[in-house]
Amino acid sequence: MAHRRHATFESSSSSESDSDSDSSSASSRKTSLTSPKKSSPDTELLKGRKRERKSSGNDNDNKTKNSKRPPSQKKDNEEPSYPEHTQDPREIHLSEVQQIVITAIRAADLTLGLRRIPAGFHVVVKADGAEIQTSNKSVHVDQAVVEWHEHILLPYEPSSKVRVSVYASFELGPMLCHGELLRTFEISVRELLDRSEKSLLIIFQPKQEEVVSACSSLLITLEQRLSGENDAAVLGPLTTPTSRDPDALALKTDAGHRLLARYRRTQNSRDIDQSINHFERASDLCPIDHPYHPAALFNLATAKFVSCQADGRRLDLDIDIPINLFQDALNLHPTDHPDRIVTQLHLAIALLSRFAKWGFQTDADAAEELLSEVLDVCHANSHIYRAALMAIETSALHSAGSLDVNDLGRERPATSMLALSPNQLADRVKWCLRIDDPHALDEVISLHYDALGYYNTGHACRGQLLGNLGVSLQTRFERRGNIEDLDQAIAFQREVLALHPVGHTDRFMSLNILASQLSTRFQHRVNNPNDEDLDQAIALHREALALCQHRGNDEDLNQAIALQREALALCPHRGNDEDLNQAIAFQREALDLCPVGHTHRFMSLNNLASQLSSRFKHRGNDEDLDQAIALDREALALRPVGHPDRSMSLNNLAAQLSSRFKHRGNDEDLNQAIALQREALASYPVGHTDRSKSLDNLASQLSTRFQHRGSDEDLNQAIALGREALALRPVGHTDRSTSLNNLAVQLSTRFDHRGNAEDFDEAIALHREALSLSQVGHTDRSISLNNLAHQLSIRFRHRGNDEDLDQAIALRREALALRPVGHTDRFMPLNNLANQLSIRFQHRGNPEDLDQAIALHREALASCPVGHTDRSAPLNNLANQLSICFQYRGNDKDLDQAIALYREMLASCPVGHTHRSMSLNNLAAQLSSRFKHRSNPEDLDQAIALDREALALRPVGHPDQSMSLANLADKLSTRFEHQNNREDLDESRENLCRASTLLTQHDPRQLAVHGSLAKVYLSFHQSGLDDTGAGEDTDSLNAAMHHLKAAANVVSGGSLSRLQAGLRWVRHASQCSHGTELEAHATSMQLLDTYMSTTASLSSRHNIMRDFPRTLAVDAASCALRSGDACRAVELLEQGRTVIWTQMTRLRTPLDSLQTRGDHAVTLVKKFRDLSSLLDKPPANYPEETPRVDVEAEEIQYRRLVEDWDRAVEEIRKIEGFSRFLLPPLFSDLQDAARVGPIIMLIASKLSCDAIIIPHKQPPISIQLPTNLEKLQILVVKFQCTSSSALTKALMELWDDVVRPVVENLGGFAQRGSRIWWCPTSVFNFLPLHAAGEYRKYGQFLSQLYISSYTPSLTALIKARRHDRSLSVSFAAIGQNHPAGASFTLDCVEPELELVRTLLPPPPAVSFTKITSVDATKSRALRALQDHTWLHFSCHGTQAYEEPFKSAFLMRDQPLSLLDITQMDLSRHQFAFLSACETAVGDFKTPDEVVHLAAGLQFAGVKSVIGTLWKVNDSTVQRLVEAFYKNLCGDGVMNSKRASRALHRAVQSLACDKDMPLDQRIVFVHIGI
Repeated sequence: MAHRRHATFESSSSSESDSDSDSSSASSRKTSLTSPKKSSPDTELLKGRKRERKSSGNDNDNKTKNSKRPPSQKKDNEEPSYPEHTQDPREIHLSEVQQIVITAIRAADLTLGLRRIPAGFHVVVKADGAEIQTSNKSVHVDQAVVEWHEHILLPYEPSSKVRVSVYASFELGPMLCHGELLRTFEISVRELLDRSEKSLLIIFQPKQEEVVSACSSLLITLEQRLSGENDAAVLGPLTTPTSRDPDALALKTDAGHRLLARYRRTQNSRDIDQSINHFERASDLCPIDHPYHPAALFNLATAKFVSCQADGRRLDLDIDIPINLFQDALNLHPTDHPDRIVTQLHLAIALLSRFAKWGFQTDADAAEELLSEVLDVCHANSHIYRAALMAIETSALHSAGSLDVNDLGRERPATSMLALSPNQLADRVKWCLRIDDPHALDEVISLHYDALGYYNTGHACRGQLLGNLGVSLQTRFERRGNIEDLDQAIAFQREVLALHPVGHTDRFMSLNILASQLSTRFQHRVNNPNDEDLDQAIALHREALALCQHRGNDEDLNQAIALQREALALCPHRGNDEDLNQAIAFQREALDLCPVGHTHRFMSLNNLASQLSSRFKHRGNDEDLDQAIALDREALALRPVGHPDRSMSLNNLAAQLSSRFKHRGNDEDLNQAIALQREALASYPVGHTDRSKSLDNLASQLSTRFQHRGSDEDLNQAIALGREALALRPVGHTDRSTSLNNLAVQLSTRFDHRGNAEDFDEAIALHREALSLSQVGHTDRSISLNNLAHQLSIRFRHRGNDEDLDQAIALRREALALRPVGHTDRFMPLNNLANQLSIRFQHRGNPEDLDQAIALHREALASCPVGHTDRSAPLNNLANQLSICFQYRGNDKDLDQAIALYREMLASCPVGHTHRSMSLNNLAAQLSSRFKHRSNPEDLDQAIALDREALALRPVGHPDQSMSLANLADKLSTRFEHQNNREDLDESRENLCRASTLLTQHDPRQLAVHGSLAKVYLSFHQSGLDDTGAGEDTDSLNAAMHHLKAAANVVSGGSLSRLQAGLRWVRHASQCSHGTELEAHATSMQLLDTYMSTTASLSSRHNIMRDFPRTLAVDAASCALRSGDACRAVELLEQGRTVIWTQMTRLRTPLDSLQTRGDHAVTLVKKFRDLSSLLDKPPANYPEETPRVDVEAEEIQYRRLVEDWDRAVEEIRKIEGFSRFLLPPLFSDLQDAARVGPIIMLIASKLSCDAIIIPHKQPPISIQLPTNLEKLQILVVKFQCTSSSALTKALMELWDDVVRPVVENLGGFAQRGSRIWWCPTSVFNFLPLHAAGEYRKYGQFLSQLYISSYTPSLTALIKARRHDRSLSVSFAAIGQNHPAGASFTLDCVEPELELVRTLLPPPPAVSFTKITSVDATKSRALRALQDHTWLHFSCHGTQAYEEPFKSAFLMRDQPLSLLDITQMDLSRHQFAFLSACETAVGDFKTPDEVVHLAAGLQFAGVKSVIGTLWKVNDSTVQRLVEAFYKNLCGDGVMNSKRASRALHRAVQSLACDKDMPLDQRIVFVHIGI
């Protein structure tokens, strides 16, 4: 089955503006931009062609080659470069997808803003040099969407680029070019597929210098198909034309259209002249008998006609030329030709222009005849039909003398669509204001722009047109929120005001309109509020007010006062109380002018009430609110039942009563508000346009009452009303986003009340839809961003889904970007983002999140100085972060500063304040922390008192009561530990049990509660309070372990918190020798693996390992041995060691056997491989200055891939025979590693040091060694001494304490001279076990008894034996004698490599390659490493102890690091000899991860590796290399399994040389098979 997806993305040219605060509430009522409506599907088949462009070789088009446009063309016709998703380097593999097909393309608003009549539209898709063109489709006037259901084959290479271009054509017959380019963009096949999953429109913003542009959105549907699936339905690249003339013709014609389109925007005469030049040269390429000759004539005629109109003088002389050309083109079109009609139309328009200038009646008659024929033939709803009607109307206006002849030919920007008269346009504006039709509004705005070209400066009608256009633009701004519309409206209104100088009768109205628009812009331009707008608005209103006073018109005076008051009401944004007071004084004056009985008293009452309400919100003066309510009551009395404006008064009074309820809590106010809203709703029956608003208002009041009284009936009714309101605002309605937000809030409230997950998920879905309606640049976008982020954050707290948290942070970042530095409301998004980052830090432990949260909170606090009404929030938040920082880093200054901030916060929240309980709780927490740090009992007592007060403010039913109970319980438990008061411990347990029952099973806070309960029960156990001795209360101990286990298993708690809980379980179970100790270890190791898997880079995983107990695995194994289970000990060692390598090799797991299990299995294999490939790729290396949001996007993408990979693994485990796929291996599987010889695992823990001998078919044997961890650590230090005597003593001690006890038990499993494998753990990794012996005459030596090899893990050894050796031997010798930055030269490198060559079998047995000196660069070495299966390195090696993945072979230019090696697949490689220093030395801080060059090569796939434990001398290397290769392949046979025996013999041959230092005789080790 093919997968269908929609490819979508958003243009980067969007303007950004925002008008609301960063509140998480959804109560704001705003309108939103709607998406285009769908049209019926079109099933027309593809009639495209493929064309490749060639350079014509001339000056004007020599840059147009292979369809690449010159820079100037891109500037005019293309959008600014679209921001593709930052492409993850981990690419999706589509190797088994043989076809990727575009099956449908859907474009909206193709005619929007076009200045020419299009014959049709088509889309061109270019990829890999091929070009496919869809059919050419015509559209009707009311057709908003055009669809092409035509299959276009794309390259199946994911990285291939595809260019999609949308064109307007001007021929319906054979097309000689593409036409006018409307939109174009380039995107990769991969990104088309990725974006298709989001099902969002491609939204285009207007082009530069345009208010509206054609093609506002695009939707592309793709399918992926396997080879042979529906091949017949897919059309791929067509035959490429090879004739040069069609190419040159198309190039000239496209260039002409491009320049003509640019001229229409810029009015640059050079563009029109060049356009004519191109069309003339295209015409020259088409002789009279050429099939494209009529089209070429038509294009030339069009351009020349436009040129004539551009200059009135040229109209006098040159109009005959385009008329003749149009006529010639028409003569060449037979009656049934599809392009005959459009040619007739243009010829008629040209004739009418000549008639308007010269008055030749024959021109008018001919035009009328042509237009009549057009009307007879065309569909009444076509653009050509409409244009013909407009041309006839224009002709009639001229005949009636109502049209200035000079205006017809002057400054006209278009040739095809003549403007309506100003009065007709005014009627259309009125009609658009009455309906909510976005397409009609766009069209009337476009027509006004055209009309302004007709009526130049000074024309009597220009002021009317400017005013109407300004009103239309402001209306569109109010409906869609694009601030650019308002800016343009203001610009036009300024021009109108200039046309109405002092003394003009209309100046009063112009002043008021411009002032109102400036006030509106001040309110809405929240990203950059401009005080000048407000000051200028007030000044204009004052001038208007002065005019009213001079004219003595009470009605005008009342209006002017009201407008002046509105402007002054905005001044509190600047904190100027005097402005607010003056606004109210003006409104009182206006009310005095309207005594009882005055027709305008109602409006004055409303206005003054509104202003008093604003001052109440600003200052909190009860008198203002009471007076506002009294005024609203009087206003309501003036609107008795049945009055058309009564509903407005009902809503106003209800709103004021609701405000008073929230302020004072009087139930009567709320009940009355609800009754008023019910009456208002009753006045809006079903079908009334305002019913949806009334439904929303009543729902809001009922929701408020539910929150106050908890009546389910109120909440259910609020949701029902919200659903009805939403139903009345379908997709496309301007207020739909408001209803979406409101209903989402009600559902979220019900979720908080009842815990129904469906309510919450629906709320988030509604918020997502609301956000999609507020595209980038919309004034309400910040509200939607914060609403959705708030809900996602809540869902994360309830479910612990990382994706919710990451998405909430991304939304918060975008919301912050809408509030730049200096914005008055910036502190809110600063706080919101910082809080989310803090939550993520606590969830994942990334210190960057914590540091950024603190920086954001400091900025927020700085923006709210002492006395600021909103200072409490940033005080509290910064204190929270400093507290967390103290817990993380232990800096006393952080703690003291947090306490000081919390005290200030508490002082600002007196008794009765809604935030007091939170403030009490927070200060108590910090005092408790300081007590633990400094042991001042006053801090703890005060903390308990504060927590008790906070709990009293959170009674039964309060959502935070559980946390108050837990907080108080923790402090009581702490006080018990210091004062041993039984009552404290009992109360602590009781409170925690109550808290646990109040939380749902999957609430992440359960983790903390379980942890606290475990602490309490441990206190009971250790204290012996229940009539038992200390440490004898087993019931309490069992309860403590139960809660520790429960904490570690709270899935929603986050991987880091769960891991920390698991480690606490390990610690306490070990200390108490509890029966769950082994389970605790196993659980913690699994949680560590899970936590590490969410980190992309190997280095970061290694750093994580350093932060956790390094002995976790060996302690677990030691625990298993103490319980007598050696098999389990081996399993735990294998599970808990080499975690980094294990995670890497999981991603390279072969699945050949699964391929035969059916189609579902094949699909899973592909999914697993694709995801593994993405995860296995190295993460991007971001420079330090990279924005954090970019880094986060990478991290989020990685975690999502991990989640998808985990799900794929779970699916594979459901298939029979794969139930343990990638689970920790069982001992029965691991024992296979010993099939060639026994393996000895060495365990060093604090409790004991042990060896486990693993034979192939027999049970393992455990041996307790006569040493301990401390002695072994001292022994490791002894081996760092190079003196032979000290080294000898250390080797003898190693023999006595470790090796001899093992050898004494090996007899039954390994014959003398056979092979054994050492698998050391912990400090054993740094001991030369192979060299242990008695080092005396006739003494025993391990090397005399067995041949020793090493393996980092049993799994690594098993995997190394999987593939048989290849018959061919490709050998690369890589040497570097003078690496980058070195001040020395390794003289032995060249001779060593030459020696190796001479010792290897000659070709064809061995294919030998040598890379040395300047050729031995990092890139060459990597290639050699990839291409050759046998390797010999001779160079300087380094072990980077702090960052072991930077351990490297030093090459001529750059190091070849261990990290580079891990990124390679060397699974077919046989052998590597590492003749370099320190290639088998691990990291002392994480010994069980075995991070060194030799191990890295083996984990990458090399079966057999020889490395060095420390520095090696040149002389040693030369002699050992010679002896080794003679033993390895002296008989002409190359077999990597011989490597260990060859090394053993080579070392023995050197042992008799007493001149060679002992440390050099034992420096080489063998790892692998």
